[in-house]
Amino acid sequence: MQIVLRGCRSGRRVARASIGAPLAARFGAGTGGPGGALGRHARARGIVKRAAFIGIALLSGIARAADLGLVDAWQAAMQHDPTFESARAQWEAGRTHAAQGRALWMPTLAAQGSVGLADQNERTSGAAFSAPSLGSATGVDFQTSVNNGTSRQWAFVAEQPLYDPGRQADFTTQKNTAAAADAQFQQAKQDLLLRTAREYFAVLNSRAQLVALRRLHVAAERARASAQGRYENGDISATDMREAQASADAIGVQELDAQSAVTLSEATFTDLTGLDPVALKQLPESEPAGLPAPDSLESWTKRALAGSPQLTLQRLAVESASAQLERYGMLASPKVSVVARVGHESLQGNGDFGPADITGREASIALQASIPLFTGGLRSAQRHEAKALVHKADADLDAADQLVRQQARAAWLALTTAASRVYALQRLHGSTQDRLGATRLGVEIGDRTALELLNAEADFLRSGTDFQRAQSDWLLAGLQLQAVAGALSEADLERVDRHLVDRNAAPQ
Repeated sequence: MQIVLRGCRSGRRVARASIGAPLAARFGAGTGGPGGALGRHARARGIVKRAAFIGIALLSGIARAADLGLVDAWQAAMQHDPTFESARAQWEAGRTHAAQGRALWMPTLAAQGSVGLADQNERTSGAAFSAPSLGSATGVDFQTSVNNGTSRQWAFVAEQPLYDPGRQADFTTQKNTAAAADAQFQQAKQDLLLRTAREYFAVLNSRAQLVALRRLHVAAERARASAQGRYENGDISATDMREAQASADAIGVQELDAQSAVTLSEATFTDLTGLDPVALKQLPESEPAGLPAPDSLESWTKRALAGSPQLTLQRLAVESASAQLERYGMLASPKVSVVARVGHESLQGNGDFGPADITGREASIALQASIPLFTGGLRSAQRHEAKALVHKADADLDAADQLVRQQARAAWLALTTAASRVYALQRLHGSTQDRLGATRLGVEIGDRTALELLNAEADFLRSGTDFQRAQSDWLLAGLQLQAVAGALSEADLERVDRHLVDRNAAPQ
């Protein structure tokens, strides 16, 4: 398995008198590994985790011979990550706004009813009266009286809006809210894809750091033992012996730090996916079989401007703000609808003239119009507010356009630079391997010291880990560029998986 070290820097071969400090600087203060009881505890915990993972895989029917790939991690993260689950629930809620918007132009039907107590006294004077066999009369008075009677009323009212610019503005806003929910969920999926890939490679890189430092620690202990023996024989000075001891001790401390980094990266991966990272795939040690050059920057910029979820959200915001502005125009004031009503009402009880029963029925359909004549300046203030919000939305869209262009440029440059680094570091790894062989030969014939051999081995390990980190950077840069364009999908993770190898196929 190849190894990747963070914080490594290239440099000239270090002379014997300064070997202790350069070795610590080469591998950085943030790396290290387990020792003693800590290592045994980590191995025991790994066995327990591995057993749990196998049990879960058998129960869920997904047991497989191959190691855990990036697509497997992504599929698990979709079901386990609470942030993504929150985004999914928000998307489900947002989708309902499309139906809410359509409902604004649908007819409404309402039922009304009431039961209560009521008094009613009516008098009609100067009425004309006629009836069969009774003749006719004028100047007649009619009186009705019900005191503390029982009142009953029911009605069905249907309304169909025909013209209502305010309702149309709300319809546009609801429709855009549903579309925005889709864009936000797309962004959440792509964020989860990227987070999964980053955490996956973080585990690989932290483990590679630990492996490299363990190898270097073994070499440093050999150099310390050799220096101690030569010092006791009088071949080297006490200073050289102390430098060898300091180098070995410094690398041991870094190894402890690296073990902590591995533990944290594995815990973060498990938090995200719910999976044990014990059986992840590995980056290959050999040179990749061709790194395809990305399309031109102009092409990727066009894709980003067309597909970016950020820009989609801002365009929808501009459309919604413009619709709200239109609702406060002069032509937007009237509202027209068709209203139909069927009802019945009755009042029964005793009055001044004895028992009484007053009953009425209603059935009507009408074209109803409403035009506000004076609102105390409310509509003018609302229109001024809407104009300001349209200006803000336009400015936000311009800012988002600029940001997406910058992100596309940065992602494109990162991808092209990462590909060049992969090739350059692969060549450097070969050179340091040749140097390591030459230094070993020099030690055998007496031209080089054990500390110089340790220095050469450190450079070899560093170049190998840098090469693997460059591969992960290249793969992540490709995913990031797709995400900027709003096109990142599971198919991209499948392409990354094809670049990885199973652990049993990677040199250890």
